[in-house]
Amino acid sequence: MSDSCSVLIVGAGNECRCDDGVGIMVARELGKMLPDNTRIVEGLHDATALLDLWQGMGYVYLIDAVRSGGRPGQIYRFYPLTEEMPAELAGNFSTHSLSVTEAVELGKGLGKLPSALIVCGIEGKNFSPGSDLTPEVEEAGRKISQVLLDEIKHLDI
Repeated sequence: MSDSCSVLIVGAGNECRCDDGVGIMVARELGKMLPDNTRIVEGLHDATALLDLWQGMGYVYLIDAVRSGGRPGQIYRFYPLTEEMPAELAGNFSTHSLSVTEAVELGKGLGKLPSALIVCGIEGKNFSPGSDLTPEVEEAGRKISQVLLDEIKHLDI
C-alpha cells in the first residue's frame, strides 16, 4: 500500500455478532483484489474514528450491516454528502453508538469530510453472538463486493 491512498474502504461492524460482520467480510474480499492506492480498515466500532480516517481522502466506501426491518440481504446505497439519508434508516443505519449520519454531520461541522462518500448497508437478519453470516446476508456481501470492485477499478484516480 502506498502512502498516498486515494480510496478508503471501511468495513464496519463486529464479526462476533453474526450478520454484523458483513462489512468486515466485504472489506477483506476487496482487500484481496484492489490496487495499492486503496486503504482497508476493518471492524470499525466507533463512527467518530471516521472523522480522522476519511479526512483528505478522495473516495470513501463504508460498508456496514443495518437493522431497519427490511428484507435480510437487501442492499442500500447512499451518498450522504449530497443527499439525505432516508428517515427510516438515518437513526438505524448502524448498530454502533454514533450513526453514520451523525458522523457525517459532525464531519461537516468540523470540516473533516472526504471528497466522496458512498455508504453501502446490507440488511442483517441475525445479530446474536456468533461468527456465521446468514446465507442471504453473505450472498449480498459477495454481490456488493463485486459491484464495488468493478466501480473502484474504473475510478479516475
